[in-house]
Amino acid sequence: MVCLLCKERGKTWEGSDPVCAFEKGVFSPKNWNCATMSKLHRLSEELGNSDRDDDSCGSIGYVPLSDNYAPATYEGYGGYIVMMWYKERGRVGHALFMTDEGTEPLTLEHAEIAIKTAERWLRND
Repeated sequence: MVCLLCKERGKTWEGSDPVCAFEKGVFSPKNWNCATMSKLHRLSEELGNSDRDDDSCGSIGYVPLSDNYAPATYEGYGGYIVMMWYKERGRVGHALFMTDEGTEPLTLEHAEIAIKTAERWLRND
């Protein structure tokens, strides 16, 4: 199984095949050019929620998740997706979902809600 964004995009470059970060529905660090993670990465930058330090830890970014944009079936609360990556090489090394209650594994559902949240915030909806 791959995420919808990976399925829609397919492979648009020469070189290694993409590896979806959500093949089992939960984030895997063994990803390569996953379209959903790439979108979250870009959204963190567009929102001004990222920082880069290539001499040390690489890059960090976060994207808010508002449960106001979640489907009725979502049983969680709002929080943040926090990600770490090194340069712009196509892989997100670490990602998790964080609330004031703690952290939990990042799911595809979290990612989809966060994308919807960020896109609406950027449009001022």
